Amino acid sequence: MTGLRALALPLLVLAAACASPSGLAQLTGTVSYRERIALPEAAVVRVVLLDVSLLDAPERVIAEQEIHPTAQVPIPFALTFDRAAIDPGRRYGLRAIIADAEGRVQWATAVSHPVLTQGAPDTATIVVQRPREGSAPTGPRVFAYACDGFAFRVEVTKERALLFLPGRGSRTLPAVPAASGAKYEGDSTIYWSKGDRALLTLDGVEHTGCRMQPLRAP
Repeated sequence: MTGLRALALPLLVLAAACASPSGLAQLTGTVSYRERIALPEAAVVRVVLLDVSLLDAPERVIAEQEIHPTAQVPIPFALTFDRAAIDPGRRYGLRAIIADAEGRVQWATAVSHPVLTQGAPDTATIVVQRPREGSAPTGPRVFAYACDGFAFRVEVTKERALLFLPGRGSRTLPAVPAASGAKYEGDSTIYWSKGDRALLTLDGVEHTGCRMQPLRAP
């Protein structure tokens, strides 16, 4: 019996390690809207998982997914995130937008959709809303840029820019005063746009020749 107990102990430790909450997980659901109209041609759907715990600080991006739908709504999504990034004591939410090929947001979530912690589910049915007929589209806009040897996308509002950087994740930059154009800066990163051109500085490295591109599937 002593030998069996000695064998059982490392097996229990191994089982506990396999059951560890660390590692990758998925958050699934759908994005849809109530209007009986078709998606615009070359529409882009973006779903973002955010830490929304602090009201007086920028929302922190945990994961995001960009979808180029080939069918109409509801549009399925599956966000992959690191379990270690989720704190049970904090609040998390999903935000979704549907933009046309020019980056104009046609539908968007009015508020973030609670998920993952404090009794919220790990699946979500997101219903995005459209501006009232006759009003100008509101909310963020999405742009794609191709620079000299580098490409990126950005979602912007008057208050902040959310950069989606290939291989580097996402960065949220607050708006700062600029003599011309729109400028966002923070964490050794600068995004400055004017017309269809932009300047991007990442960790001290300046990417020039950035020109706006259509939002097409890669």
